[in-house]
Amino acid sequence: MLIFTLGILTFMIGFRDNWPDEIVYQGAFERAPYPWDFRLDTEPWGYAEKGYLFLASLIKTIYNDSRFYLFIMGGISMFLLYKNLTKYCVVPLIGLADYIARFLLNRDFIQMRSSLAILMIVLAMDLVKQKKMWQYFMVIFVAYQFHHMALIGLPFYFIGQFKFNHKWIYLSIPITMLLSAFLTSGIADTVEIYSSDLKYETYVTQEYESSRGLGNPMIWFQIAVLFAFTYFEDNIKNNQYYYIIRSGYFYSTLILIFFNQYTALSGRTSTMFATYEMFIFPLLAKAFYKKTQAAFLIIMGIGLLYFFTAKYTEARDMMAGQQVLIEIHK
Repeated sequence: MLIFTLGILTFMIGFRDNWPDEIVYQGAFERAPYPWDFRLDTEPWGYAEKGYLFLASLIKTIYNDSRFYLFIMGGISMFLLYKNLTKYCVVPLIGLADYIARFLLNRDFIQMRSSLAILMIVLAMDLVKQKKMWQYFMVIFVAYQFHHMALIGLPFYFIGQFKFNHKWIYLSIPITMLLSAFLTSGIADTVEIYSSDLKYETYVTQEYESSRGLGNPMIWFQIAVLFAFTYFEDNIKNNQYYYIIRSGYFYSTLILIFFNQYTALSGRTSTMFATYEMFIFPLLAKAFYKKTQAAFLIIMGIGLLYFFTAKYTEARDMMAGQQVLIEIHK
């Protein structure tokens, strides 16, 4: 069932039509040189990462068709998702349901580069657990060639070595909230200083400044999930990846809170380890029994349906706006 579903998703990713960023990836593929014409000074069109351009170049040697390119790239990401779910998730289909609801549309249908980089780094969780630092850093280096946000994964190697106790997690959240509130101007200045060097200028423009701040519902959603995962530690800590999954989600939540004044920056930087959520919900389900477990699964299902609907509505509105601009241009 898992393989069948991922196959269907690969087909849908490859043959989607008029989604945001689709034209950028197709345009970049059409302009990509063949591998024998590839140079170090070759500049991608539409995005900055040369590694992703080189993948387009390799696919071009197999079949020079932009639709085929989207299909193959979607297939690579779905294969990595399959490896993640079968390696770390106690109930893969529940994990897949969470991924579809929370991440699939924004990543695999729009931001394909980030999907590839994130799934590579998530799959490398075991390297962090086994303290294989250089192998993990090599994964970060390769993922960086596909999306520069891979740098977010560097500090996690050290964060992942700690088993944070309950008090530390419960206290760190309000402390981070206070810091983000009192250091608003300082955070903004620091963010702008490094935006060019780290190539995230787009994420800190005025259109991405948030008026909601700590009122962002996603902040409170992640806090609720993190606290629940921490509270039920005794029921699920026998899972060998429990502590490292919790540390990753804790790291993601702190980032989301700290940069809350920027919608894109907080969302794009926190999303990497928010992906651990697809491992968290199946473990939480195991913390309950019989009727309470059934109730939890029903509530979770309703919540995931809401997230998917909201994501799809947002994407549909973006597509409608994009079509209006095309018509105006004509």
